Amino acid sequence: MPAPVRKVVRLRALLVTGSALLVLTGCVPGEPSAADWRSTARQTLEDSVSEVESVALVLDLESGDRLPGRAARVAAVESEESLAKAEETLSTQQPPSDLRREDRTVADLLGRATDLVREARIAITAGHESSYDGLRERLLALSDDLDAERQELG
Repeated sequence: MPAPVRKVVRLRALLVTGSALLVLTGCVPGEPSAADWRSTARQTLEDSVSEVESVALVLDLESGDRLPGRAARVAAVESEESLAKAEETLSTQQPPSDLRREDRTVADLLGRATDLVREARIAITAGHESSYDGLRERLLALSDDLDAERQELG
């Protein structure tokens, strides 16, 4: 292979390798400070409390036929989507080493909230009114757990 062609091949290899390194290092989550992580976790938990309580209210209103048309389904879907976004926001942050236990606790609570709101949305969509009271009680109990963890992160 002539020298100019070898230089071009070598240059391309360097460019590809350099580009790959940039892409890979750009995908690594940064580790926030403990204060920043706590702040984000508290906000995520506060947002989650709001969504969980909204779905509990929707179940209460829907059981009394006080919501028009598809409003209950729309509200439940929107809460479910908001919870998923909140959970994703926190899960993309690398928790500081000394807060890994707290990260697991918060992640568990957010997972429970997402699952329970999904269960409520399914019940609302299917019109399973007999399950509304039980779901509402479980949502409100979970809301208390989410808020207690938010305060503990204080």
